[in-house]
Amino acid sequence: MEIVIVGAGPIGCYIAQLLLNLGIKARIMEEHQEVGMPVKCAGIVGRQVFEDTSFRISKSSIINQIDGALFFYQGDNFRIRREGVAYVIDREKFDKELSEGLEIEYERRLLAIEQRGKGYGLKTSKGEINAEIVIGADGARSRVRRFMRSNPEGVKEKNKHHKHQEDELKEGFKEGIKYYTGWQYRLKLAENFPSPHLVRVYLEENIPFFFWIIPESEEIIRVGVIAKEGRSQLNRFLAEEKIRGEIIDKLAGIIPLGMVPKIGANNLALVGDAACHIKPLTGGGIYYGLKAAEILVGCIRDNSLAEYERRWKRKYRREIRLGLGARKIYERLNKQGVKDIFYLFKENANFIEEVANFENHSLILREVFKKPRILIRASQVLGKNIGRVIGKN
Repeated sequence: MEIVIVGAGPIGCYIAQLLLNLGIKARIMEEHQEVGMPVKCAGIVGRQVFEDTSFRISKSSIINQIDGALFFYQGDNFRIRREGVAYVIDREKFDKELSEGLEIEYERRLLAIEQRGKGYGLKTSKGEINAEIVIGADGARSRVRRFMRSNPEGVKEKNKHHKHQEDELKEGFKEGIKYYTGWQYRLKLAENFPSPHLVRVYLEENIPFFFWIIPESEEIIRVGVIAKEGRSQLNRFLAEEKIRGEIIDKLAGIIPLGMVPKIGANNLALVGDAACHIKPLTGGGIYYGLKAAEILVGCIRDNSLAEYERRWKRKYRREIRLGLGARKIYERLNKQGVKDIFYLFKENANFIEEVANFENHSLILREVFKKPRILIRASQVLGKNIGRVIGKN
C-alpha cells in the first residue's frame, strides 16, 4: 500500500508514526528544509496532548507548566486555577521528536494531483510520484483540500503555485472557512514576570479573540494576538501594558476556522489545519489534529478509509460547531457585550474552575444547563445583545 503524507508537521508525523506501528511505511513529503521550522504556533497545549494519545509523546519539549489563567478587562481581573491544565512547549523540539525515525523528503512541494485509476499521481517540485492513498496534512492553505473541493471526480488541478495570497484567502470563504492571522513576540523581560505559571488573557472589544501572555519562565514570555493588523495591535498592547523587554523572536501564522465540507473521499483524506481541526474559541489545533490522526489511521488499519469522515464527525463535529457558534456571537458583541461576558465569567469563576476542560470547551456549556442560576444570567446577557448577534449575516 503506497501512502503519501503531504506535510511533515506534528500531525503528519504522528500519522506516520501510527502507521509505522502497524508495519506500514508512509512516504512523507515536506516543502521546508526541516521539521519544526518555521514555527507558527503559540506553543501552549493541554495536558491531554501528552496523556490522551495512543502513541506516547515525549515530554522533553515541555518548558513550563501552566496552572490556570488570569483574565483581564478594563482594569478588572479574576483568576481560574487549574493545576497542570496545560504546558508551554518548545514547538520546534516537539515537532522534531515526533519525526524521529521517519524518512522525510524535504523541499518537495506538491504542485498538482491527478487521479490514476484508484490511485493518484502527484506532481511535485522534484518530479512525479504515485500514491494509492493521499493524506493532506499540509496546513491552513492545503493544496490537497483545494484539489478535493475543485476536483471531486479527479480532474487534474491547475498549477496555482503563484496564486496571490489574497486570492487564496477568498477561496477559503468559498469553502466555508474563515482565515485569521495570529502574531506573537517572544520577549526577554527587563524585570521578572509575576505568577510565571499562569497564562494571562486580555479581552477587548473589536479584537476577535484576545491578547495573551504565555510565560516560559520569570524572564521570558510570549505575547500574542489574533486580529486584523495584528502586529500594530500587539505593539499597542505592549505599550499600554508597559511590558518592557528585548524581542528575541517573532512569528505569525494563519488560523483557518470552519467546517470543511469533505475531509475524506476516494482515498483522499484531510487532517489537522487542512481539515480545520481547530478549537474555534482559542485557535489551538494540535490536540484535535492528533485525535483525527488516530481516527484516520484506525480506518486505514480496518481497510475502511471511507468511514473516516463519519467517525470524526460523530466524535468531534458537535464540539466544533458549538465553538463556531460561540465565536460568531462573541465577535458581534459591542463594548457592553464584552463587559457583560467578562463579568458573567468572573461571577462564576469557581464553577469554571470545576468543569473547564482545556481541549473540550463544550463541557462548560453542557454543565451550564445543570445550573439554572447561571443559565438565567447567561440568557440575560445574550438577550441584551441579541440584536447585534442576529442582525448581521
